[in-house]
Amino acid sequence: MIAGFVDGRGRAYDVGFRTLRLSLTDGEGLLLTGPGEEIRVQEAVTVSVDLLSPKPVPFLRPVRGELTATRARVVFLAAPGLPRTEPYSFFNVSLPLHPSAIEHFFTVQGGREFVQFAKEDVESTSPSGAATEVVLRGPAPGEPGEVARYRARIEPRSAGERAVAALG
Repeated sequence: MIAGFVDGRGRAYDVGFRTLRLSLTDGEGLLLTGPGEEIRVQEAVTVSVDLLSPKPVPFLRPVRGELTATRARVVFLAAPGLPRTEPYSFFNVSLPLHPSAIEHFFTVQGGREFVQFAKEDVESTSPSGAATEVVLRGPAPGEPGEVARYRARIEPRSAGERAVAALG
């Protein structure tokens, strides 16, 4: 699992704003796909993510956006142009930048949040009311080399189920 930010030119950053050397979207904000990668699911959703440490901690507050799934990955991109107020990001993390730089990234540079995972990141899935909950493994925030568990909540449930099923 990878979680972070993507700027208006498609460059991806982790939640600490370190460059991932990954282009996630094109100049129009559409997901870039690799050779032979075919989009199987693309739907408007609301996603939130909790970090599952001894007790769940909100990691990504509920945010509207688009969920796209291929056989290789599922990608959630926050909707462009969402209203933003301080702290400007829907991630519940302390960002190592001046607040005006964070505001500029989201309001001027078209920055938005993303979460991406592959089949090997998925520990389990289950229905939860109107949502699908997906338990994932990914890098622990601020702890390079450590693995953490996360719970992503995808609404509507049908979109989450179709996206995970697309992974095969």
